[in-house]
Amino acid sequence: MSTVPKFTIVISGYKTEPYLPKCLETIRFQTFTNFEVICYVEESSDNSFEICRNMSLNDERFIVVTPAPPKSGSVSNTRNYGIDHAKGEYLVVVDGDDWVTRDMLEKLNNKLQETDSVDILAFAAFETENENESLDNAKIITNFIESDAHDVMTGADAIRRAWHHGSGVTFHNYSWLNVYRVDFLREHKLYQRSGMRLQDQEHTPRAWFLAKRFAYLNEPLYIYRKRAMSVTTDGSKQNTYDLFSNFRSILTFIDSHAIPNDILAIWSNQWLSRLYWALFHPITSRRLTNKDREECLEFFFSKECKTLFRKFVFCASFSKRIAYPVVFLASKGFHLPAALFFHLVFYPLIDFRNKVGG
Repeated sequence: MSTVPKFTIVISGYKTEPYLPKCLETIRFQTFTNFEVICYVEESSDNSFEICRNMSLNDERFIVVTPAPPKSGSVSNTRNYGIDHAKGEYLVVVDGDDWVTRDMLEKLNNKLQETDSVDILAFAAFETENENESLDNAKIITNFIESDAHDVMTGADAIRRAWHHGSGVTFHNYSWLNVYRVDFLREHKLYQRSGMRLQDQEHTPRAWFLAKRFAYLNEPLYIYRKRAMSVTTDGSKQNTYDLFSNFRSILTFIDSHAIPNDILAIWSNQWLSRLYWALFHPITSRRLTNKDREECLEFFFSKECKTLFRKFVFCASFSKRIAYPVVFLASKGFHLPAALFFHLVFYPLIDFRNKVGG
């Protein structure tokens, strides 16, 4: 193996004992062999750490962070450790309950040679709830279409294309849908927010926007295991709080960078959809109290942020803009106007539009 690996794969393995063996095996037997693996397993009550350590004894390319880091509640520390300690040219992110195709690295390497070392290379993934089922009919996760695979673009243009092709508010922010040039991440200090859930939602837009060279590989190379109890699918109150903390981070990024108006409009529609969905949707917001809503909204209508947030809102579509007054009232403790607007007007109209469009 070359002294400098092409890829550093960083695996988050907290409480993934039932799934880790498959994950590690699909990486160990890659058709492209010039890589290293950093196994970052936070303290847990299962045998995830021991599984990774046993793999490292059988294959020197696997490195286990020792002793096991303390539990943080998110995978941010895993990815940040990978950025700081990677010896490879490119960083690949894998969650311990997922797995990859055996030729993933080979296809990534071929595309990187073709595109002459881009900052970010995006690709597609399968989504499945059962690893024993055939992937032939599995859902494909991607932000692009096939023709996008023929160009090298800027990250800003990648954002525009993903929006134009219909990903819209369902944009897939998963870190594992991209490989990143390590020096690019370090140069721009593109770390994920420590301890945050849903951290990909604010990290991916920042990374994409700052990428000068971006490419897409139209191949599903990653298999995402969708399971009910994962952080991604957990509809807990903590997820809602972290979502809004990440939203604040995006506003801070916007305030310190020259963001084109069309990109600002895209981000506005995406983030306001998440905000409204989390706080006011008749079903998804049931776990929240009115006090929870006020606490989440307090920052956005604070003296330090109100002007920027208002500008952000008025870049969005008309339906999201007209919600601004009732959202403001909700932040001040007047919740009935927002409840009536979203329950009787906003979401019924969205449902109607979706039915007509379908």
